Amino acid sequence: MRKDTMTLDTGLVELDINGVRTIKFNPSDIGFAEDLYGLASKIGAIQDAREAEFAKTEDPVAKFDISLSEDKEMRAAVDDYFGEGFCSDVFPGVRLYALADGMTLVEGLLYGLLDKMDEDITANIARRDAKVKKYTDKYHKYSSKYHK
Repeated sequence: MRKDTMTLDTGLVELDINGVRTIKFNPSDIGFAEDLYGLASKIGAIQDAREAEFAKTEDPVAKFDISLSEDKEMRAAVDDYFGEGFCSDVFPGVRLYALADGMTLVEGLLYGLLDKMDEDITANIARRDAKVKKYTDKYHKYSSKYHK
């Protein structure tokens, strides 16, 4: 008896984040995108809850406490998804809602991943179309030969 094996490419990529963390994901996995949107929604809900608290006080110390609490909650949500210590590695000493390049740091992470997914999906669709054409042409040739 002959034993064959087939190794399938799972499409997983390793993405280096700021040289301190690497995440693995398949950029065309809709489940990963769904999880990112879920994380964005969770972070938005944290921000909304804290904004309501923020509006209720004029005390600057209380506002700083609210901001710190918000950051801790957001970091917990991000770490829960990407792994323990992700935020302290990727965003050391800075709040997730600090701005850089026109977005908050956490938005930059999430939207950057979604952009990476979009680029990869576009490239993979082009490769897929070419491969499907190759196989359909190949098997069409065989089928027309045997099914006249």
